[in-house]
Amino acid sequence: MKLLVVDECCFTRVGIANHFTDNAFASVKCCPDIDTALPLLASFKPSHILVNLTNYCRYTTDNQLLSAFFTAAQRTTVHIYLDVPYPYSESPLRITSNTFLFSKAVLSNALKTLSKSPSVLMKDQEAHSLFSPQELTVMRYWMSEMPNYRIAKKLHISSHTVYVHKRHITEKINVRNRLEFYSLYNILRYFYPPEPTFNTVGSASLELRAAM
Repeated sequence: MKLLVVDECCFTRVGIANHFTDNAFASVKCCPDIDTALPLLASFKPSHILVNLTNYCRYTTDNQLLSAFFTAAQRTTVHIYLDVPYPYSESPLRITSNTFLFSKAVLSNALKTLSKSPSVLMKDQEAHSLFSPQELTVMRYWMSEMPNYRIAKKLHISSHTVYVHKRHITEKINVRNRLEFYSLYNILRYFYPPEPTFNTVGSASLELRAAM
């Protein structure tokens, strides 16, 4: 097995690489950014990736380079960490079949797990979604800035049910408020993309609403 570490901080890269000395991974490669990491997916062919995507939480539209990175890494186990307090969890959250998300605050716990058994987090190979189909639909409308009453009308449910779905969504991703969820959605959107018929959100508008 091979590990690719992507982090702009050289101290973090060195620390992670040193942690896996004489470990289950046959080799470890490090690079500072997605631009450098993308060609390594084809040449190095990592089985696991540890990648810091903190900066991408600020982008409210798709980044083509990051999108290409995830597409090329579809057969790789990806561990995404963010240098923010959330998601509030002691262990990585499994957001798709082979993708995990966690705060950098628990990076040491994730490294210990990977040291013991790189495959332990993969409980099965079945398709996995953190959210139910109905929650995904509500989330996509929510992120297109649609108000509750309109979401309720489109889905033929009550506004209260829309509110409950939103609460469940934030609870599942372990965030405490809408602003934190908006930030994480800028990563989640690559795994749970909006439907083609949904309107995408302009960055200025989204940031304004998130700050309210």
